[in-house]
Amino acid sequence: MDTSLFLEARIWTTNWRRRLARYRFADVKDHLVFIAMLGLPILVVASIICFAYFHEARTEPISLEALRAEAAQRATARAQRRENELECLAENIYFEARGEPLNGQYAVAEVTLNRTRAPHFPHTICAVVHEMRWDPSRKRVVADFSWTELGDLSPGDGPAWKRAKDIASAEYDDLRDPVVPGALFYHSTSVQPSWAKSRKTIATIGNHIFYR
Repeated sequence: MDTSLFLEARIWTTNWRRRLARYRFADVKDHLVFIAMLGLPILVVASIICFAYFHEARTEPISLEALRAEAAQRATARAQRRENELECLAENIYFEARGEPLNGQYAVAEVTLNRTRAPHFPHTICAVVHEMRWDPSRKRVVADFSWTELGDLSPGDGPAWKRAKDIASAEYDDLRDPVVPGALFYHSTSVQPSWAKSRKTIATIGNHIFYR
């Protein structure tokens, strides 16, 4: 009899411990749900405040001084780019055609500029002037304009260089009608390159033949 009562007491105690544990766990879950529901609106409000603050910071009006400084920087960059490109163009005119008639020098300038607008050439003057490509007949990389393979050359400061700079400036600013419209290639009359057969001849000026 005592043993039976003792076992019933243990079973009753165990059942109540399990019930209390379940209640405590449910209570914790309820608290977590409550905390999550309370925290969500706070998070939303904080996000709205942050968005409004940063949006206002980004849309703050730019001062007149900042606009002027930005415009001055752009103007300086354009002027520097023009100076660099005119230098490359004048060098190409000088080293490729300084002994040619005036129209022949303009024609070389035109070919150089036409290449910057063509799809299979670089799109800046200096890149066109210094372009290198593989020559299968010579089995080596060669320059499109051979003078660039000779290292650093100085045009000096004589009349031919000053004329080359004037021609470069006139062509760069599009102040003349084209001499060889659409020309992309030329070679000396003293050679007969194989590629010339597949090109359309435009003009022969001085010692150069020009092609599309």
